[in-house]
Amino acid sequence: MIWLILVLMVFTLEGKDTVTLEELRWKNRVVLYFPEKYENPQFDLKPLKDKLDDRKIIFLSIGEQFSTNSKASFDQNYLKGLQEKFSSEKGKSNWVLIGLDGGVKLNGEGTPDWDFIFKTIDSMPMRQSEIKKGG
Repeated sequence: MIWLILVLMVFTLEGKDTVTLEELRWKNRVVLYFPEKYENPQFDLKPLKDKLDDRKIIFLSIGEQFSTNSKASFDQNYLKGLQEKFSSEKGKSNWVLIGLDGGVKLNGEGTPDWDFIFKTIDSMPMRQSEIKKGG
């Protein structure tokens, strides 16, 4: 019986195709963006790719449509939960930076201020350690 439970657990874990912020903790920083209702911004992150990759940033735009620079999949109900937890109550677009430790480090209104986000991350002790170690 225990063997059957273990086999089922292994198949359940292997079949898991969605990710949560908790699973990204200590692996990635996350920038969540919540556009105004009915706004569907298109982000060209190609010019930022090296900077995002270097800082281990996953970007999630969560609104009427979902977009990300990650290959990971996210459950729609989970994304709605993130929207309820982190989006601005004022109905304006906003963004949130979540650090490697899973804590909120920055937030702002409008579209993400990438220069400010990069400078803030680069000033953090964990990032300074990454830079000294070469990545």
